[in-house]
Amino acid sequence: MARRLAFSYSWEMNNYTIPHPETALAARRRRGVPDRVVLKFGSRLLTAGSLELDPKRMSAIARAVASAEGVQIVVVSSGAVAAGFGALGHQVPPKKISDRQAAAAVGQGRLMAMWAEAFGAVGRNVAQVLLTNDCLTDRRRYVAARQALDTLLQAGIVPIVNENDTVSVDEIVVGDNDNLAAAAAALVDADFLALLSDVPGVLTGDPDVDPGATVVPRADSVDQLRALCFEKKAKESTGGMVTKLEAAERAGRYGIPTVIASGLDDETLSTVAKGLPAGTYIAAHGDPLSARRHWMAVQKGLKGSLVVDDGAVRAIKRRASLLPSGIVGVRGHFRRGDLVSVVDRSGVEQARGIVRFDDRDVEQIRGLHTGEVKGRLGVDRGNVVMRPDRMVLIGADSGS
Repeated sequence: MARRLAFSYSWEMNNYTIPHPETALAARRRRGVPDRVVLKFGSRLLTAGSLELDPKRMSAIARAVASAEGVQIVVVSSGAVAAGFGALGHQVPPKKISDRQAAAAVGQGRLMAMWAEAFGAVGRNVAQVLLTNDCLTDRRRYVAARQALDTLLQAGIVPIVNENDTVSVDEIVVGDNDNLAAAAAALVDADFLALLSDVPGVLTGDPDVDPGATVVPRADSVDQLRALCFEKKAKESTGGMVTKLEAAERAGRYGIPTVIASGLDDETLSTVAKGLPAGTYIAAHGDPLSARRHWMAVQKGLKGSLVVDDGAVRAIKRRASLLPSGIVGVRGHFRRGDLVSVVDRSGVEQARGIVRFDDRDVEQIRGLHTGEVKGRLGVDRGNVVMRPDRMVLIGADSGS
């Protein structure tokens, strides 16, 4: 199905122009029609609790996706590392990063072959999309990934998204495909995110302690559910309820509701593939961030930070520019155009945004009045370190 887009204007980033998604996205959400859905499947679900991928479960997922007529679906799939355990002779999941990388290299090919077979049986083609953290933090690569995914979806192909675990050391340590799914949902401007595993949703109590625990059907915010997180027990699983709630928070900031539900139930699979609630439904924020501010807000592992005084904190909260006079310290190494954090003297992050100077230049001009900047640097590069239109406030009172 060709996606119905009606972009009315564009916005610039780093000297190139990309379509602004808010017009079409807002229109779809007002209609309540889920045109685009992201489904994330955990390792525990895809391996049926063993070290082998479960072809029956993968076939059931493919049938559910095929039954969702008129909905474009992205599948975020765990299971590559787990699929490679046995081939390397591991009886239990390895802990060494190099062993996990090797398992991912072996398992990713097998994972994709099985997805291709499952979807081929229902007349659908798949495409492998491997992402690294750089794809999410570098704005140009982020936009390139967005365009590639959009092209695949409009062609009727099901993208199978996974972390590039073979080369992404940090991602293997974190092992968090839940947050990858939230990032993918933002990449494709999804209307709905479903995080599917072997649990029916967020429970009112630990089922090992409270056999009468029931599923929480709905929450208006992630904060209502944080106290209901219990320790994950499956060794092959690398996420847990904590990461699922983090992912729901990230997606919610972009206006995307999240469902946490069981992927073992075929009826639930069919329901969420159509973008309908099941399990635990977590509502999106009522005032979502724009695409660019969302991209800034959800990034992890920023390259550096600017330490600012109390006056600068008050200024940026009024949507004023960050000037050199308010900067009292520089941490990390970054280049002009990088995304950096703005922290107060106590180290609490207050904002983040695109910096307009290299770290060495900021170190030279920090504390100076704007009229002194050119003289110190010997060249006119402007006198604003971070502009409000390329900044997002962090915190409950941010209003962004």
